[in-house]
Amino acid sequence: MNKTVVARLVGVIVGLTLVAAVGVYAYKEAPKATKFIDMVTQKINSIITPGAPIGNLTPTRDLRGRWTSSLQGKGLQLYGSFSIEGGTVEVYEDGDIELVIESVDGNTATGEIRWINLYGSGSTTIPEVGTVSMPRTLLVQDSGYCPITIRVSGSRLDFGSFSTGGVSGSMQGSYTTDLMSGTMTAQTEYGPIKGEFHLMRQE
Repeated sequence: MNKTVVARLVGVIVGLTLVAAVGVYAYKEAPKATKFIDMVTQKINSIITPGAPIGNLTPTRDLRGRWTSSLQGKGLQLYGSFSIEGGTVEVYEDGDIELVIESVDGNTATGEIRWINLYGSGSTTIPEVGTVSMPRTLLVQDSGYCPITIRVSGSRLDFGSFSTGGVSGSMQGSYTTDLMSGTMTAQTEYGPIKGEFHLMRQE
């Protein structure tokens, strides 16, 4: 493959990944390009974004406390597929979330959130040229704590649209006594990447 073409493809992947909001799923060993592409496509098609909470029901239980990734490194997992001139780019991002909810007043919860160890990887495919994969790369080590407001209705949560710690997007989900999960959409200059988040109460 022509070195100039390879450099251009890698540049597209790196550029896309650096502006991506948060984290990329990767195996301990880099998956083959076709497996990576299939995995991203399947996950994008399977993720259903829930609607916003209906009404203003009383929160079903106390939300206050510290919530962190249920599985280290997989607190959030986001996927994206974008058409570029002559080809397609697939990306995956993963990382950890720490959410501290300090108070709940009526249907509004307030606190802080931070993104930790967000990684990204990608694959660019151009027919008749080939596929170039980017290895797992650290995007954000620690965003620091940022304020966040969450609408609560019953057991449903709506983080709304936010821009914190360099991450812009939206989150919606639900919670039980010790678990919180839902979907997340993050914005990049190429378009949205979508996935899931899973948190566990620590205190």
